[in-house]
Amino acid sequence: MSVAARRRETEVFSLAFLDCICCGFGAMLLVFILTISQKQNVDKTDIDDLTDRTKAMARDITLSHSEIDRLAKVLAAAQLELEDVNARTNRDQLKLSDRQREMLLMLQQTGAMKDALATLLGEKKNLPTEDFAPIPIPNIDRRQYLTGVKLNGDFIVFLVRCSGSMLDETIDAASARLEDTDDKKRESPKWQRTIHALEWMIASLDPKTHFQVLFFNDDVMPVLENRGDEWFSTGDKKAINEIVKRIESFVPRGGANMEKAFTSVRFLPRLPDSIVLFTDGLPTRSDSLAIDGDVGQDERIRFFKIAVKQLPPRIPVSTILFPMSGDPAGPALYWELANATRGALVSPAKSWPDT
Repeated sequence: MSVAARRRETEVFSLAFLDCICCGFGAMLLVFILTISQKQNVDKTDIDDLTDRTKAMARDITLSHSEIDRLAKVLAAAQLELEDVNARTNRDQLKLSDRQREMLLMLQQTGAMKDALATLLGEKKNLPTEDFAPIPIPNIDRRQYLTGVKLNGDFIVFLVRCSGSMLDETIDAASARLEDTDDKKRESPKWQRTIHALEWMIASLDPKTHFQVLFFNDDVMPVLENRGDEWFSTGDKKAINEIVKRIESFVPRGGANMEKAFTSVRFLPRLPDSIVLFTDGLPTRSDSLAIDGDVGQDERIRFFKIAVKQLPPRIPVSTILFPMSGDPAGPALYWELANATRGALVSPAKSWPDT
């Protein structure tokens, strides 16, 4: 074989091999291009889906922050309200502690007063008696129940509550007695105890001591009509007899305007040295604070405070209290009045002066 023939055979074989290689390489490129294109489509779909989920989560987070802010405001308001409740509770506890201390002091002073009164009673028996008793003293052996009242000075005013509440021990019982006749009203046990206490106080006065008696309900009435500007003494037998008859003729009725009673003391021709108040509780009327309808405990306390402002200054006020049930603030307020004016507070037993 010649050289030229061998060269042609080699060239034919080499060309066919290269064609195969090129075709295979081209197929691989085609597959790669198709795969890359499909991959881009898949990645774009996943990215869009992730983007949507991210936005949804962002909205949820925003809503969660808003809810957290709202709950934080509600919690802050609740904490403020709790602090306010705690503050009010502390104030109420302080007030209760003050009341307890006052009541304890009252009990201590009452015990000391009873001991002192027993001593005075023993000394009283050794004193010479008067030739006459201008007013019959009910059960003379039980005087000590009222001798705690301070009667300082030469001029004394007795203020006697004559309202419908003085007919009985409870509001319901007193209301039921309002339908009774005047004679039955005068005979009610509570009113009789009040009258006996007043008569005993007048009978215990020194003959040189001057006094005036003012009854009050919705209005103020001197014990002797048209003689409200005068002062009486136990040495005036004629006046004492008239006063006793007049005291026993009063009939409890209406409300209790203590403001008007205290104001009337200011207009006496001479201010008294002491005031003795006969009452069963807080006032139910006031000229300065007119209230239509039912009057509750809070209003009666306001009536009392208004009335106290009408008292002349530096005059001891002693209270003989016949307590009415359902009036819990009454004893404490009258104790404060006695303490502030250097007076006294006495509450006779229901059995006084009979036992």
